[in-house]
Amino acid sequence: MGRKKLERPGYEELFWTTSRMLVPDYILEDFDIYGAKESKECWIIEMREKEGRIPQALQGYADVVFDGYCDPLQMLSHSFVCKPIYLKVYRRRYKRSNDDTHFSNDYDLTLKGVRMVPELGFFLKEED
Repeated sequence: MGRKKLERPGYEELFWTTSRMLVPDYILEDFDIYGAKESKECWIIEMREKEGRIPQALQGYADVVFDGYCDPLQMLSHSFVCKPIYLKVYRRRYKRSNDDTHFSNDYDLTLKGVRMVPELGFFLKEED
């Protein structure tokens, strides 16, 4: 008889669960994880804005085109295995095809004046 063999979850399910441990849900709503790198000092999770997040100023125009990425925002998420984890977030940049004016979305991802996710900032504030 014996014990029933446990089913191992698929990689996609494991990835999703692990990503939610490392990246706040409100960031995963608008950004996808594109990679993770380890250095001696830290981990960096690279994220890019999801496709189709057209800025409000360009809504309704048919000639909107993707035009690269803005400079990345880097913020401290938390520490894991004695190394800090930084989220490097790239916002998409858009323009109309006949114009050079760029538009991008603004997101409230960090605490004002501090480059860290709000959950970590509130935790550290409570510790003081």
